[in-house]
Amino acid sequence: MAIVSTCVYDSRGQLVRPDVFEISRAKIRLDLDTGERATFDCGHTHVFVVSDMGITAEQARERVNTRLRRFFDRAEAVRGFRRITVKESQSKNLLNLNTTISYEIVYVVEADERSRSRSPKSSSAGYRRGWSTVAPG
Repeated sequence: MAIVSTCVYDSRGQLVRPDVFEISRAKIRLDLDTGERATFDCGHTHVFVVSDMGITAEQARERVNTRLRRFFDRAEAVRGFRRITVKESQSKNLLNLNTTISYEIVYVVEADERSRSRSPKSSSAGYRRGWSTVAPG
């Protein structure tokens, strides 16, 4: 399960980004969950990691983009879904020289009364240095 926390809003009704430690705890739970399935519980903030590897960086990117599109196709069909941030990382295995590319996606599934338009462009809610909102592909 990859639930970070319940959705919290400030006095202006703006979504408050969860604490970095809450996200880290959820990522640890995600690592222990072998199901590798994203969660979409209403009224909660979630984290999910999409990752793939390849012999070259280009092959890894093609593979991870396919998984990323699949995730967003499913997620954007969920009422109240809104992405907050997507963080990309890339690494190289020094033993076999394969490249791994990962995307850490932090998103919310807002309750109906809080749900905004389902535009793929999200606000800069919780924007921090090193984090950005991206579109798959």
